[in-house]
Amino acid sequence: MKKLNFSLIIKVTGVVFIAFSIVLGNEIRLGVNRYTKNTLDTDAEAIVRNLDKFAKSYTQSIAINKVNLNSTEFKNIYRDALAGDGTKVKCLVNAKGQILDVSREGEGFPSIGVIVSKYKGATNWPVYFDLSSMDSTSLMKIESELLKHKDEKNTITLKIVTNSQSELNSNIFDNIFIKELKLNNQIIYVSNTKGKVQTMEGTVGSYASYNLEIAFPSTLTESKKQSTNTSGKKSRTMILDYQNAMNGLREQITKNFKTFKKSGRELTTTNYSIYKILNPYEYNGKYYSTVMLRLEDWGLMNGEDTTVDYTDEASLDKVTAGYIFVIQEYTNLTMRSFRQFMHDNSSTYLLAFVLIILICLSIAYMVIKPIRRIETTAKHIARKEFDYPIDTTRHDELGDLSRSIDRMSKELESTINNLHQEIERVQRLEVIRKEFVSNFTHEIKTPLGIINGFSELVEIEQDEKKRNEYITIIQNETKRINELVLAMLDLSKLESQKVSLKLEEVDLLDIIGDCLDSMMYLFERKQIKVHTQLDSSMVKADRFKIEMVIDNFISNALRYTAEGKNVYVRLDEHGFEIENEGHPIPKDDLEKIWLTFHKVDRSRNAEGTGLGLAICKAILDLHHFEYGVKNTEKGVLFYFKY
Repeated sequence: MKKLNFSLIIKVTGVVFIAFSIVLGNEIRLGVNRYTKNTLDTDAEAIVRNLDKFAKSYTQSIAINKVNLNSTEFKNIYRDALAGDGTKVKCLVNAKGQILDVSREGEGFPSIGVIVSKYKGATNWPVYFDLSSMDSTSLMKIESELLKHKDEKNTITLKIVTNSQSELNSNIFDNIFIKELKLNNQIIYVSNTKGKVQTMEGTVGSYASYNLEIAFPSTLTESKKQSTNTSGKKSRTMILDYQNAMNGLREQITKNFKTFKKSGRELTTTNYSIYKILNPYEYNGKYYSTVMLRLEDWGLMNGEDTTVDYTDEASLDKVTAGYIFVIQEYTNLTMRSFRQFMHDNSSTYLLAFVLIILICLSIAYMVIKPIRRIETTAKHIARKEFDYPIDTTRHDELGDLSRSIDRMSKELESTINNLHQEIERVQRLEVIRKEFVSNFTHEIKTPLGIINGFSELVEIEQDEKKRNEYITIIQNETKRINELVLAMLDLSKLESQKVSLKLEEVDLLDIIGDCLDSMMYLFERKQIKVHTQLDSSMVKADRFKIEMVIDNFISNALRYTAEGKNVYVRLDEHGFEIENEGHPIPKDDLEKIWLTFHKVDRSRNAEGTGLGLAICKAILDLHHFEYGVKNTEKGVLFYFKY
């Protein structure tokens, strides 16, 4: 079974998926930022709606006169600036940046809510006690103990003393004095207050002070384990600590007042004031948003008829008596915005995610399919199947790669074919070499044997006439060996192409005429008729070497033509050919005839070295002439063309 390799698909899909994820992640980030901004703006607009009631009262009753931020009239309307919203911290600052007040509404005094076990005939009744009579150290001990055991049941015992000013409602005890307070069996506070003492026992349900609110779950287990509701989920104690909010706001105003009040942007403008939402900041891991209300004092203009430029901070500062900053605390605002954004857009992003996966797979397929095609082609090339088709119609990088592989395939095929041809040529040359050695040995063996034999006869022969005959034979055989060696040297030089041609314009008609004239006696002696059809033909060649070729062709025709037969010699502007009547050359010998020492009929070829046609072939190759031999109806025809 074919092994599937998904590594490239995974890589391509992964890269595309990461690219899409970056784009999608950036879109989500922008969406979360929009949700965060909308949340801040929405909450800020709620603050503005409360502050605008204060701004109306301030404009109508205070701003028309000289503004005194410490006056009782101002404090009365400032006290309810947030319309009783005790979840936010407000800060009053004068024009110079001095903090006059940092507080929150609704908590004029510290109090503790107790689930009293028995009260006026009721059981587990919530009762609230005023702790204003206690010192701050004792209040801090209460807060510390409650925070320490925030997820446990906190038992409390209160001994209180009432007076004539105490307001005793159904479940609220105001203006009372604490005689003793015991929390979790630990005495927190004891005083010397005189009067009628009432004792209340129960569990702590809530606690509220200037900077802290704690609300315990309504039902708790009797043990000190974390409480759980009926659904099995943990019931958690709600803790609202405003100390960080107050401290963070103080730090911003104290250290960066001018920069802080100039930051942000205009949120909205009402009939009574202009509101700004300042840049959010972090403090002790919490996120805070601030709304600023500028308190204008037209009396600061000293009666001058001056127009205020509300776009110029310096112009506004001239009529500013102070500022009110209202902050809202956020926990995990970014994560909450992210969850809300994803909840609102879950279907959209789920569809986007599916589309991203499909697009990634499609792109991976479009990229990998031609690569796999190229891979298949490469495997076929490796098996020397060069005719396997490859797509070269693409106009991209893969198309360029396909065309390069196609060119490589063709060049490789050509190279391999040339290599095979070269191997075959070398093999043929090896065969030729062996034949050459064998033929050369045979050719030289006979004259050497003759020389050796007649040399011995010369030594013992007394007849002077016979001795001269023997010496003549030895000289002829020596001459034959010399001719053979010289012919081999010429052939070796020609085949190595180390011979330089002396090219010149030559008229072959002159050369052919000279050769025929020199051999005419031999033709006449064999009663061979020579038929010529010769035209002047100028060719650029080496005169001496081309004369060797023509002389060899004519001498071969003479040698292999029987007595009384005919030889035909033709020359025109295209080439030279000579045809003799006689026996045809066997087909197997037509190509081999140009090889060294190859003789079609050794019995008919006692003369010659066997190198003539090989030398002719080398000379014609050097001249780049076309040449050959073929059988005709009359006999055999040799030719070369230029």
